[in-house]
Amino acid sequence: MNTYRYTPEKIVEEKLSFSIPLYQRLFSWGEEQVIGLLYDLKNHFEPSHDDGTPYYLGMLSCIKSGNHYDLIDGQQRFTVMTLVAIVLRHYYQEWNNFLDDGKRLRFISRTKDNEYLAAVINGQAEVIDPNRKMEEGKQVISDFMVSQFSTEDQRKAFAKSVYCRMSFFFSELPASYANNPASLNKYFEAMNAGGKGLEQHEILKVRLMQGEDNKEHLTRIWNAVCDLNRPIIKRDEKDLEEDYRSKYEHAIGLCRSHKYDEAFELCESSYDSEDNNEIGSIEAKQQDFKQSFTETGERSFITFPEFLMMVIDLHLDLSGSYSFYRNELLKIYDLHPIPDKQDFYNQLLFYRLLLDYYIVYKEGDENANKYDIVFKRGSSAEALKQYQSMLYVSQTPFYNWLKPTLERLHKEQVQDTNHLLLWIKEIDNSLHTLPTDVSEMTYDNGIDRYWFWRLDYYLWERKEEFDLTEEEKQIIDEYVFRANRSIEHLHPQHQENNDVWDNEDIHSFGNLAMISQSFNSQQSDDPVTVKFARIMDQAHNHALQSIKMYLMYLDAEKSPSGWKVDVKNAHQAKMYDLLVKSYDIE
Repeated sequence: MNTYRYTPEKIVEEKLSFSIPLYQRLFSWGEEQVIGLLYDLKNHFEPSHDDGTPYYLGMLSCIKSGNHYDLIDGQQRFTVMTLVAIVLRHYYQEWNNFLDDGKRLRFISRTKDNEYLAAVINGQAEVIDPNRKMEEGKQVISDFMVSQFSTEDQRKAFAKSVYCRMSFFFSELPASYANNPASLNKYFEAMNAGGKGLEQHEILKVRLMQGEDNKEHLTRIWNAVCDLNRPIIKRDEKDLEEDYRSKYEHAIGLCRSHKYDEAFELCESSYDSEDNNEIGSIEAKQQDFKQSFTETGERSFITFPEFLMMVIDLHLDLSGSYSFYRNELLKIYDLHPIPDKQDFYNQLLFYRLLLDYYIVYKEGDENANKYDIVFKRGSSAEALKQYQSMLYVSQTPFYNWLKPTLERLHKEQVQDTNHLLLWIKEIDNSLHTLPTDVSEMTYDNGIDRYWFWRLDYYLWERKEEFDLTEEEKQIIDEYVFRANRSIEHLHPQHQENNDVWDNEDIHSFGNLAMISQSFNSQQSDDPVTVKFARIMDQAHNHALQSIKMYLMYLDAEKSPSGWKVDVKNAHQAKMYDLLVKSYDIE
């Protein structure tokens, strides 16, 4: 292996192959990471300002092992590059050489992952046991290619640029490391000492403390604010909901009066009681040990580094957008030093209180689809919870809606949930412009999935306006937003067991709904009769995948034979009309 930069094209030329050792973690990139990389690549290779320079993906560390290389560091990036290859080969065939029929990348002792990749690469129609994270990543890449480029020529040019110019360097470690865990440990320790493996917010914590006199106090604030897996004010078992809300309102009021130390004391003291129990006062009872959010890291909508970036952005009035939040945290701090560290810590506390009180959080275990909110004054608490949940699952970037919401809450008090919901709707409306004609919202035009989530919210909010039974309203009322991403055709694309529709009708907005990827795989190209049976089962269990799909089912009078083109057209007109009216929020 040479020391110059490598591209997918160069890997093919040198006939290199790679393995991911068993001790390396599974592929874990989420949608935001994948789409962030794709936007970076698209911006870099944009013809209007492309200067021919490579796009650098960083350094990958490996060890020679027989006729291949074991990836020691960089396995996440190499895996996502493989997923990119699977999609981009449809636009630039040279990517097939990179995939090499599934032999370019192998997972040591992970048979299912190897079988999954081989099946997808070789075009196997059905994958028995798909890797969920890889399947989601592949879907994100496919959707990106359809929605972000308007012509096939543009897609081909992008696919070729990535193949020839996406670049990285390899750091080849001594072969002796492979059989010497101690040497590998020293290597990782050296990376950590250099800041590569250490979390950037931990490095920032140290740098913020430098030169400060009250390090102990600042550390206590940091430790309270950084744990987004628990509320900053603990709810005592004896607290009624109103009492608990009052604690938050009092702490936020103290911050508005610049009494930050008192506000922090209120937060900190809520946890002090954990350590003040005498052994004799502890009730003996069986404990139910469940995985906590501290372990899963899934309580908050955003991570602590994202929260830090947002507070720096707001505190220094930087007006940060997509490119700002794509930067590394330490780079942001280097570019925008914080003059008054104490005031910054006070604002961290203030914004964390606002986040906890006014923004929804996930409750239950990591697989639960439940949300709750502390702020409940007024008549729109449930609607506020649903709308924020909709924005979260729709992958609307947090800095586009959460940042301006917290910024306004920081400056002024909101009267009740009715007014806060109105604020957020105004922000969201400014971010999304409804297509002028429903004919633009088709599957083959790469319809923005946001419209399905938004429509489901307004179907939930305005269910009383539809001719529904009380039971049907109750089924809709219990709908919970999920991060569904698969677009389902109720009348299937393959029509062997159904009436024959024109492609224009099959791909039109009226025939589409959004469901989970796993459910979509289950549906496949099943006939309408089977799909209707599944919708009926969802309704019976009060566990809808999509309110829009449920309305399609009801509009067809719950009968597969009732889903005709004219019924679809009437449903489509009704749904688009609701989206139009949703912008009238006065």
